[in-house]
Amino acid sequence: MNVLQRLTFLLLVSPAACDRDQNQAANAAAAITLRVNTTQRSTFHTVAGDTLSDSARVLEIHPEHDGDALVTLFADPGRRVSAGLAIVDRKMAAPQLLWPDSVTTVWWTGPHMLAFTTSNGSGIRLAVDIHAAKLRVADTSATALTKPAAPLSGDSTMVLRARAYTDSVRSQIRGASQPSALTYSVMRLVSSPDGRLAAFHTAARDAQGALMNPAWYAIDRESGTVIVIDQVTGSIVELPERAGQWSEAGSFFYAKGRALWEAEIARATLASP
Repeated sequence: MNVLQRLTFLLLVSPAACDRDQNQAANAAAAITLRVNTTQRSTFHTVAGDTLSDSARVLEIHPEHDGDALVTLFADPGRRVSAGLAIVDRKMAAPQLLWPDSVTTVWWTGPHMLAFTTSNGSGIRLAVDIHAAKLRVADTSATALTKPAAPLSGDSTMVLRARAYTDSVRSQIRGASQPSALTYSVMRLVSSPDGRLAAFHTAARDAQGALMNPAWYAIDRESGTVIVIDQVTGSIVELPERAGQWSEAGSFFYAKGRALWEAEIARATLASP
């Protein structure tokens, strides 16, 4: 084969090779599937034996590293509570109270050890053994404990994928609804500890600016595969975007209505035919 014949052969083969490589990459991405199993961990109707009002809602969830304990920041306007702190672990029949109100920041400092600050106190308060039969909170203003750094902003690549997915399923063009009066947006995205998955929250905004129809989805980083975790038709307060977080063990915890839920998300690769 002379030089001219070789060049002609390469020009004919190269596009086919590129197409084959692109198809293989697309097939590999499409072969990844997600499965979700959701379980209600606990209702949130009482705290320390006291019945909450109908206006009570979970604001944030802070799972222990293994997911055994869930520390929740909650509000109960009916009882004039703006930021109380409660805990539920697998051995508890109902949430127990850690602090009555005015909690500003919450974080885990180590196994079974929780720290938090309040707006009406100085220093950092510490619960040394979150699983103790009788919970004790100590004032640690004299220790070297420091507040955690501000959380990193959401993964920009995953956020763009989440927005593209939302626009696609809601028949929107670049975040603008076409036939509908509702416009859906990605409200928050939370990456899993290993970075392979993320959970993102969406909600619709009507012409008056009210937020409704909230949903949580799981998205796979490698393939972009998306699956719904849970969704509600109604007010955003029934599935709030702030009340969702991963444990180090890989489960996603979220609040729905007046209950705490756990989503186990399995990632699998289908065998090639």
